[in-house]
Amino acid sequence: MITTERIYIIGGTGNVGTVVVKELLKKNIPVTLFARSPAKVQTLFGTNPNVSVVQGDVHDLKPFEKSIAGHTRLFLLVSDFENLVKLNLAIAKKAYAAGIQQIVHLSSISVHFPWRTSFIGEINRDSEQGILAIPHRGTYVSLRPYRFMSNVMWLDFHSIKELNRIVDVVDPDELQEWSSPNDIGGVAATIFQDPIEKHGDAAYEMVSDVVSSKDRADRLTKALGRTIVYKQLTPQEQYDILVNRFAFSHPLAYHMVCQPQVTDKVTPGLSLLLGRAPETLEQWLEANKTPLL
Repeated sequence: MITTERIYIIGGTGNVGTVVVKELLKKNIPVTLFARSPAKVQTLFGTNPNVSVVQGDVHDLKPFEKSIAGHTRLFLLVSDFENLVKLNLAIAKKAYAAGIQQIVHLSSISVHFPWRTSFIGEINRDSEQGILAIPHRGTYVSLRPYRFMSNVMWLDFHSIKELNRIVDVVDPDELQEWSSPNDIGGVAATIFQDPIEKHGDAAYEMVSDVVSSKDRADRLTKALGRTIVYKQLTPQEQYDILVNRFAFSHPLAYHMVCQPQVTDKVTPGLSLLLGRAPETLEQWLEANKTPLL
């Protein structure tokens, strides 16, 4: 049975959150977006009567506290890595206290990494454990993707557009896990349409495709109609790019350089949650290739 509840969305204008909102609106499920820019919300979703906007920022939760009452479900996506744990816990505590019965939270598969070996793993593990420890809370579902396919439009954009290459530190044939924003958002939207008790305190891993860097270059070549090659960098070369070009902090850059392989398989249960096959990297590139042409 499709819910008629209004879903509260934090992080609804990025690659994943946009999918969550659009999938809910397709089912005429009303949403409240907590966003810095109402103009951006209107650009993304038009003047849909099922969209309400609360202007605000996660670093000042007063507008959130005033607007969360009356909602029963919350999508939580915070992108401030330096303050991630503090913000996730503050939002979750206020949400549960206001009557939220279910939080669906974008975490990371890196919570599985050995203790204190991964910056992203540690902050997401601390967030999950902290939320689960909140007294008298509602249910808590964590979504655990790995590398976002949309990183191609960020970390790889310049090298593809200007140099016709992608770069990384791994061997050309080493497999890497990729997660589709469409799959992540699709699962979140499905959970919000299911009865709250169905998913309880579930944690869902979300690997949509597994390909090597060489195969990734081949898929880009096919999508763009020109040859894209893979260049293997030294750890220092990749670290310098992340710090100097993208202004990554040391912990984040170190994590990105040292990401280990977690699995060589697509998450088996992902198709069960989606009701379809997971999106492949090839499919995602074909659908989003225009800026790279």
